[in-house]
Amino acid sequence: MTAPLLWKVTKVIRETPDTNTYLLEEVNGTPVTYDAGQFLTLLVQHNEREVRRSYSIRSAPGIDRNISITIKRKENGEISRYLLNTLQPGSVFNSLPASGLFTLQTHAAETRPVILVAAGSGIVPVFSLLKKILQQQPLSPVLLIYQNRDEQNIIYRRELEQLQQQYEPRFKQVLLLSNPLHHETPPQRLNNWLFEKLLNDYRFGHFLLPEHIVHTPATANSILYTCGPGPFMRMVQFTARVMGFAETQLRKENFVIETIPPPAFAIDTAPRKVSLYFDNRQYEFSVSYPTTILQAALNHDIHLPYSCKGGRCGTCVARCTNGSVKMSINDVLTEKDMEQGLILTCVGFAENDIRLEA
Repeated sequence: MTAPLLWKVTKVIRETPDTNTYLLEEVNGTPVTYDAGQFLTLLVQHNEREVRRSYSIRSAPGIDRNISITIKRKENGEISRYLLNTLQPGSVFNSLPASGLFTLQTHAAETRPVILVAAGSGIVPVFSLLKKILQQQPLSPVLLIYQNRDEQNIIYRRELEQLQQQYEPRFKQVLLLSNPLHHETPPQRLNNWLFEKLLNDYRFGHFLLPEHIVHTPATANSILYTCGPGPFMRMVQFTARVMGFAETQLRKENFVIETIPPPAFAIDTAPRKVSLYFDNRQYEFSVSYPTTILQAALNHDIHLPYSCKGGRCGTCVARCTNGSVKMSINDVLTEKDMEQGLILTCVGFAENDIRLEA
């Protein structure tokens, strides 16, 4: 198994009354590679058992000196409460290497408009992406729409204001508050109508693009990344599709993993052979429906990486180079990803003998 990373907290930053950022350093000096928008899966020892929780990375490689994560207290969230109460400078913990597919390749000459839509702590991976885009893709306009309850719960408020001043007019942010503390601030909650209006009002080229770029509607060649509660993201993506966005222009990141229903299909229960190349080693084992590929590997003491076990985070992604895998749920991989053979082992079932690279 790839050795877990060992982190030490070097600094704690209070973001909001229920949210902290933790600056980290790898204790063993292990080289750490990650991309903006990814997350760390923490291996938390709690009540004499290991619990896995994924937290988005706040920093951006090549921009921030320290890698950092942000943790928000979840309602009835035992682990987030435990971490917020116990992590302090000097605390150590393990994690899996960074993973996640909520990422974006940047190109210095790219002029493609970027729309970022976040709610609450959904700003964390979006903030990482924002910094990368602003610095590494200087010709692309960026619009951030950020929903919160009130002024006290705006994570990274000061830094977002600094970025807007630094990168105007190319970067525009719209902060929405559903229950503002100041009476002069009108309450606003993002819905289908308001979202469409904002995109039309801030039509790319209208106030963002350099003068030599032709004005274009918000849907033309734009990409849209969203992170927040499930209903919030569904509304954003539904509205975007109605406006003309293609599926390839949309990406989302799930924070809440709902209970996974049984597969809506059946597969022959005959044992299937799995040839797996992982961590520079070759493994062979068998799997039979309804056991997932991940669970079969774990049953054979092959410690494949995983986090949510629900097909919604991408930690368990592998490439199928031979045979076929059927997934009961896929909330992460795009059509392009699947065309390249990527599958999720946590919700993947072998339809025949398969060969995987993880």
